[in-house]
Amino acid sequence: QRFGSLAYDLLLEKSCEATLLTSTDTGDAAAAAEDHSHVAVATVDEAASTAAPSSSCSTTGSETPPRGKRIVVNKSDLVLIPNVVVHGPAVDAELESLLQQARELSDSAFNEDFSAEVTKKTGWKLSLLVSRDQRTFYGFVIAKVTKGMLSVAKIAVAVEFRGCGLGRQIMNELMKTAKKQGNVYEVCLSSLPEAISFYKRLGFRAFEGLRATIQEDVVEGQVYMEKRLRQRPRHSR
Repeated sequence: QRFGSLAYDLLLEKSCEATLLTSTDTGDAAAAAEDHSHVAVATVDEAASTAAPSSSCSTTGSETPPRGKRIVVNKSDLVLIPNVVVHGPAVDAELESLLQQARELSDSAFNEDFSAEVTKKTGWKLSLLVSRDQRTFYGFVIAKVTKGMLSVAKIAVAVEFRGCGLGRQIMNELMKTAKKQGNVYEVCLSSLPEAISFYKRLGFRAFEGLRATIQEDVVEGQVYMEKRLRQRPRHSR
């Protein structure tokens, strides 16, 4: 049985050498996991950012902000800057400091700089969650739209602002923008089991039979998740 997703054709086009375990249709499970084999989304919840298992961030969603003065974030002061250029002369000089902070967060959370994957060729795009005056960096997300599906690759919140609900804020802003485009129908990502409940609260559905076991860029046991934003027209199936 196909996993109830109109993304099947998109997923099928990708190729990798992932070894999969599935409790449902093996062929369809493999197709789904192949497209998301490079997706580095790990744990996201209201108390922690995304994190690779080997990073200093918690993969169980248990990490909380450092003790001390309580940080209060005014969410009305937050903006998600989309499609931030990370290479070449087109880089916005006013965003360079924010970009550097995003790179450092990516390195600590995922053990890699995202710059190599955010290119015109790959289609992945960077969005930064910052204050309206662009003086404070809160987090980032990397995503792209392909054939009407928004795929989320990485999402992370700065350590000092974890526990403030900013992971939810980033996802909500991302999906709000996607809905306005009119030609985006689903959102998909791969999640560690510990983060499934967080995504379910955002309206995602987990396909827990789709798990990658061994792949360089996949956290072991990731679960494919998907949320429908709107019904696809029949001709786009």
